[in-house]
Amino acid sequence: MKISIRTTAPWALYWGPGPLPNGATAHGTVTRDEADTGALIRMPNGIYVQGNAGVIRSLPQSEVATSLAAASLAALAGRMKTPARARAARINGRKGGRPPKHPYE
Repeated sequence: MKISIRTTAPWALYWGPGPLPNGATAHGTVTRDEADTGALIRMPNGIYVQGNAGVIRSLPQSEVATSLAAASLAALAGRMKTPARARAARINGRKGGRPPKHPYE
């Protein structure tokens, strides 16, 4: 079974309007075997499960740990400061947007 985790995805779309189980926290979405997607939920005892419309299913914990580590590294890489990103931030301003027009254009 292949698991992929997105920590920034809207998990509530898959869980629904109901509350999470007592003491549980949502950590994004999980996709099993490229087709079955649901909310990634950490139960109070530390076990990760997949939740869909109020129903929970168990997940292989070793694969979840590996995927969470990979997602954490990817998020860290997205926040890294590089010379190109620093130059773009200077040109575009902190909030992004279009770069200013050059006087010779």
